[in-house]
Amino acid sequence: MVGMTRSGRTVRRVPNHRGPSIPRNGGLPGLYDYGLIGNFHTAALVSRFGSIDWACFPTFASPSVFARLLDAERGGFQLLAPSESSESQQLYLPSTAILRTNFRLSGSRFLTIRDFMPIFPDAQPSTSSMIVRVVEASGGPIEVRAALDPRFDFGRRATTWTRSGNRWLGRSTAGTLTCVPGWPVETVDQTLGGSTVLKDKERRVFEIYWGTSRPTLEDPLDMLRRTERFWTTWVHPPTSPIHLLAGKWHPWIERSEVVLKLLSRADTGAFIAAPTTSLPEWPGGSRNWDYRYVWIRDAAFAAQSLLLMGHVAEARSFLHWILGILQRSAGRQGLRVVYGAHGETDFEEREVDNLSGYLDSRPVRVGNSAADQFQLDIYGELLDAALLLFEIESDALDGSWPALEGLAERVLRLWRRPDRGIWEIRAPPAHYVHSKVMAWVALDRAVTLGRQFGSQEQVGRWERERDRIREVVLVRGFDTRRGTFVQSFERHAIDAANLRISIVGFLPPDDPRVAGTVLRVERELADGPFVYRYRASDGVGGPEGAFLPCSFWLVDCLARAGETRRARQSFDTLLRAASPLGLFSEEYDPVAGIPLGNYPQAFSHIALVRAALALGLSGVPQSILQNYPWLAHATWRKQSVSTRPIPLTASPRGRS
Repeated sequence: MVGMTRSGRTVRRVPNHRGPSIPRNGGLPGLYDYGLIGNFHTAALVSRFGSIDWACFPTFASPSVFARLLDAERGGFQLLAPSESSESQQLYLPSTAILRTNFRLSGSRFLTIRDFMPIFPDAQPSTSSMIVRVVEASGGPIEVRAALDPRFDFGRRATTWTRSGNRWLGRSTAGTLTCVPGWPVETVDQTLGGSTVLKDKERRVFEIYWGTSRPTLEDPLDMLRRTERFWTTWVHPPTSPIHLLAGKWHPWIERSEVVLKLLSRADTGAFIAAPTTSLPEWPGGSRNWDYRYVWIRDAAFAAQSLLLMGHVAEARSFLHWILGILQRSAGRQGLRVVYGAHGETDFEEREVDNLSGYLDSRPVRVGNSAADQFQLDIYGELLDAALLLFEIESDALDGSWPALEGLAERVLRLWRRPDRGIWEIRAPPAHYVHSKVMAWVALDRAVTLGRQFGSQEQVGRWERERDRIREVVLVRGFDTRRGTFVQSFERHAIDAANLRISIVGFLPPDDPRVAGTVLRVERELADGPFVYRYRASDGVGGPEGAFLPCSFWLVDCLARAGETRRARQSFDTLLRAASPLGLFSEEYDPVAGIPLGNYPQAFSHIALVRAALALGLSGVPQSILQNYPWLAHATWRKQSVSTRPIPLTASPRGRS
């Protein structure tokens, strides 16, 4: 469908694809049939058909124990479900990460499963990976079947079962998984299974945990109550600024809030990008990456989003964690692109040949070679998060200034170098415009912080170099003929990363260069509100879906520019691309209406929160904003002093 906006722009309207998802993975559930549970050390995906098809124990980046998501035969799973046919749906208990799956059977009978990972604040990661499944029948007797088929190390290790009292221990050379079943089971080959009949209102519990020692003596139902209490007291209250400013989208913001917390490590605040690996950016394609690590960019964005929701402790923990790493290295190395949430240092990219891949998408990869890339923009994202934290809690950076100062000094030395950019291009390095803009952000934020912690001399140096970066970007990164910023100084391609130019305050949203860039992105990279990152070659090859963070950035830009009605229409359409549980993947195919990429994706939920805030702020009087001074940073309604105009007729230095 094609329509016209009031500004005369032609855009394609994407139909509403939301609704019951259908299995598309060799008869297994589709990606949006899964909900996420976790305990801040690892996570699991539970389908609405009762199966746990993805879990890595004991930590996020550990080898998988359940990976049926990536291979129906060799991946491994745990199943609880009615023996007879049924209809099912999932929902989260309000304001929690406790997942409820409801099976509706004939005769007004229902089977309910409540899945959660207990929160053990003081437990070590090696002992805290536990899944509890509470099964309950109502309306009459229901036969329930159970099956447990762990396949350790991505399906490469055999399992041997032994019984010890009421426990079953599945052993392999990769570790031990313990199951405490809710009814008698037996083994057939490597699978532990059995069925029972639950009476009306009868409840049984299945426990699965890593190792041989149960993490707690606590009763499972007490764990359920305590876990629910943790979540409901953690999420932001209705009186928080984010709720007052963007309350219309509270359910979406709250679910994003919970997802970001689930993807963080409990004791450090380090945020992983996603809990999965190798979910393809296009069905059958090779763009399959391992996202179970901490990307500084994504983690800094996550910290900022949680700050906006009032979670200062999490943001402070993350910044102290990464700055502590830098301080311990004593300046011997700069900021890395990727870190391990639990201290992992081996990021070598390997292929797992024995798994067929989701939607037969190969290769299945573990590790990520992006860890070895130079990406200039990460300095800007980290310093941006540090400044927001300082503006919300002024003493949060006490003792951290030497590390932050070192980052700014490093940007002075590095910003002229080509890099791989935000999209981690696997082609020769280039001078990416977004990277240079974020180098400007790094020094701009360092200038503000330096006035509090540093010397006037160093602040003066940073100011001069910041302004030099800006001038270079406006001259070499802007195509005057087409009226748009381009992907790099060397390439004419349009890049959706440049939507962030006004979001970070490099230029005001009403600047004609910003407006021209937004228009070009819509014309060349958008399918309705769904935005693709770029169309240029990137050294990988093959198609990909629309990138959901970029799609939310477009909403953000439209809202800032005053096109509120169109921004809200686009936002509403993007929300319909979520799973029934309100979870977002990394990418989306707006034609087929299917999610793509790793899931759920922190980056997508971060961009959703910021877009909702931009929309909420579009109708808020200035008098209300004065109650939240940190919003001047978060929204960049007040522009930096370095945004003095440069004539649009400046020479583009060879740009045609």
